[in-house]
Amino acid sequence: MTLSLRVGLQEAAQRISPVRSDYQNLPIEQGFDWPVIAGYDFDRLYLVVFRSVRRPDADLDLLRWFDDLAYAEALRSGGLLRYFKGDADERRRCLSFCLWESREAALGASGGKKHEQAASITSRMYVSYDLERYELTPGEEGGRLHFRRL
Repeated sequence: MTLSLRVGLQEAAQRISPVRSDYQNLPIEQGFDWPVIAGYDFDRLYLVVFRSVRRPDADLDLLRWFDDLAYAEALRSGGLLRYFKGDADERRRCLSFCLWESREAALGASGGKKHEQAASITSRMYVSYDLERYELTPGEEGGRLHFRRL
């Protein structure tokens, strides 16, 4: 992917946002306005979705601090197109995601020290959590994206 295509795709990816207020409970392909990136030239993208239920006593300042460090590290590692940091709903359910240029870029970032530190506090912050991984491929002629769960 050329630099200009990557920049255009990254700028478009920054506009991906929820289409409904209950996005935390929807399949990932239904909760967000993915068509904003459908017209861009790419073979495949890699999506990691983090669904969680926060503990009632979760230290949100500590969680934000670790999250911000891991995000900065991910940006430095390269390949991150979009990080969406979701808000918890009234039942403390949350959905966040990272959209990557490739699975390799995501794996490289997930092995970073700050990411490992952020992951180390999950049992203190969450009642439960689940990681979903997807490969996104473009539809025909800029049409609807295809989501394949891995």
